[in-house]
Amino acid sequence: MTIHFQTIGDGEPLVIIHGLFGTSDNLKSVARELSNQFKVFLIDAPGHGDSDSVSPLSIGNMASEVANFITDLNIGPVAILGHSLGGKIAMEVALTKPNLVSKLIVADIAPVQYTRRHDAIISSLKAVPLDSLSSRQEADAILAERIEEPAVRSFLLKSLVRNKESGSGWKWRFDLEQLSKDYDELIKANIVAEFTKPTLFIIGSESNYVTPDYRPHIVSRFPNVQAKTINGAGHWLHAERTVAFVKISRDFLSQ
Repeated sequence: MTIHFQTIGDGEPLVIIHGLFGTSDNLKSVARELSNQFKVFLIDAPGHGDSDSVSPLSIGNMASEVANFITDLNIGPVAILGHSLGGKIAMEVALTKPNLVSKLIVADIAPVQYTRRHDAIISSLKAVPLDSLSSRQEADAILAERIEEPAVRSFLLKSLVRNKESGSGWKWRFDLEQLSKDYDELIKANIVAEFTKPTLFIIGSESNYVTPDYRPHIVSRFPNVQAKTINGAGHWLHAERTVAFVKISRDFLSQ
């Protein structure tokens, strides 16, 4: 399969992986800040953006394709930074192909089994009539019936684009059908294995994605781990506190 990517900067390779329903553009501001020191590979995760999809769209399959991407470009070992679902993928790459990874940064996610958190979002996305949709504003109004937070709707609408292939209508820049079908695969725990190289977890103080109860699951897989908390940040910590996020990441990668 093909993984779409963009590169910024020069230096040691750093692969950045976005979260669920996102694209490589989501962490572009972080990539720009780090590009004076690293050659950053911003990728569209499998099933997202302009990358091909896989079936099933599982953490294991997505990680396997990212590992193939690193191997095909002959850039390993690389540092990997992943946020949310991207963090799950990054952890799986490190745990299954440790020779391809030099350092690992996981942003506000843990290697544990999660409960279903996105059912309202998925049903809202499915409710948007892509073929007859008149405008982005109409899509926003439909999403607002189930999704109250304007910031969440704004994030999702970044992936709503005109369907140039068919010449009419709109499309989502992610494989909604496959993501919906395989959602339970995306929230499974990462495999039980060890990645012994330097690992950093960056956590938002206002987020509930990483709790103290998850510490044993993290340490057992990543014994060479440290953690940093960004005060006042939620799950979107890289966007809410970009300066702090970049500094923490740079300090760790430069060690």
